[in-house]
Amino acid sequence: MSVHISKGGCQCGEIKISLKGEPVKSFICYCIDCRKGSGHLGQILSYYDTKNIEITDSKSYLREFIVGNTKSGVPKKKEFCGNCGSTIRTLPMKYNGEVSMVRPTLLDENFTMCVPKIAIFGESKTEYVEGLQNDFF
Repeated sequence: MSVHISKGGCQCGEIKISLKGEPVKSFICYCIDCRKGSGHLGQILSYYDTKNIEITDSKSYLREFIVGNTKSGVPKKKEFCGNCGSTIRTLPMKYNGEVSMVRPTLLDENFTMCVPKIAIFGESKTEYVEGLQNDFF
């Protein structure tokens, strides 16, 4: 049985990412870091073993930012494209680089395998989200 490889990349296309297999878990995070980092009310994240992720960065655009003030008290490393600003992944330092949190929205295909099953930091969730209707167009 072959393992599926999901591919995607940043908005400008200069950093590519390949994910081997399915995520360990997927969730929505409503913490303030995810709100600020995504420019949205929260973001979907998928945990992968770092060994199952391949990043190609031929122009050396990959940059990092250390998020120091976290709820866990342990910093995390956020990797992003220095050209377009897309977050590529976050590595919670409490896992010593063995676990990566990937944004499935970067994937060009198969991102539906990353359906979130739980939400974290729900107490920070904006209440009006529940009452919105999807009828803009």
